[in-house]
Amino acid sequence: MTSNKTKVISIFNNKGGVGKTIITWNLGDALARRGKKVLLIDFDPQSNLSIAMLGDRFTNILPSPENPYGTTIRAYLQRFLQNEGTLQLYKHKGYRTSNNVDLIASDAWLNVYSESLSVGSDLLTGNGLEKYSIISRLIQEANSTENKEYDYVLIDLPPSFNNLVRTALYSSNYFIVPCTSDIFCSYCVGLIGETLPRFIKEWQIGCQLHDTNNPHTQKYINLGKPVFAGWVFNGYDTRKPKDETTKKIIAADNAMGLQIIQKVKELVETLENKIKEHPSVLKNTSFKYFQLGGIEDMNILVQNSMWLNCPIATLDRMEPVRNLQDRVQWSPNQLDQIQALKNSFLTIADRVIKHCI
Repeated sequence: MTSNKTKVISIFNNKGGVGKTIITWNLGDALARRGKKVLLIDFDPQSNLSIAMLGDRFTNILPSPENPYGTTIRAYLQRFLQNEGTLQLYKHKGYRTSNNVDLIASDAWLNVYSESLSVGSDLLTGNGLEKYSIISRLIQEANSTENKEYDYVLIDLPPSFNNLVRTALYSSNYFIVPCTSDIFCSYCVGLIGETLPRFIKEWQIGCQLHDTNNPHTQKYINLGKPVFAGWVFNGYDTRKPKDETTKKIIAADNAMGLQIIQKVKELVETLENKIKEHPSVLKNTSFKYFQLGGIEDMNILVQNSMWLNCPIATLDRMEPVRNLQDRVQWSPNQLDQIQALKNSFLTIADRVIKHCI
């Protein structure tokens, strides 16, 4: 069971290309700049978050003949599965991410862990709940090292409904859904409403059987209760209309945004109707239509950010990558955009701090 102070938030959408990794990284950095202690867990076998933060160092932490477990999440999970000695938990710092942010790095071996999870024999029988709640155990151990209790844990997830996603959601207090201006994205929001209630029901079945066989334990009582905290509109374009001084979202992206809002409203209704055992949706928010914030299209800035292993907020301190743009300094428009993006992530961070409590 994780600390009551530590809030665990999964950044999830079953559609790829919506900006889960960029939002996890930059939101974590923004929370840290608000004075919060943040742990990022890269739970995606593609390891994009780990590569973005660590750069070339990522290859050095992977398993090798000298260190067969490496210093990724595999060092913890493989020992757990094989019941081999003390579980080893390694945390890393990003090159240029806030020092208040720690990372548990990913590894392609996560695919093996996903394959080891069985809904039938592990979950529905209640015999393997420890495997499905391993992230909660991992966070508890992370909190106990160096007497550092994290305020927030953000989990970057693969774009699917696989067992890695189940595992993360079962240990999460909240989940945030990034969305882009894409008709397929609004469809995928609807799929969350169909799938998440089933995930929760299957967890409850397993817990009931476990509690029947272990009547004196309440080990999993606070797990399997993720709350929808809102969505983030990512990657839209804006233009400054003629004779106007402020930019506005372009018509096509505005139309898609409205469609996503409608799907989110349907998602909220579905979750509230199908999940009765715990509050499934964040209440009394200060933002409209469950939209935590918006992130304008970063264009070439996102490539620079990834190449330089630098979150957006401090990108203006770096020189542009010459391979990406033939210039040695940022243009005034790019500097304005960096500041706007920094403010956007701070807005989302402030809303998370206020409401995810």
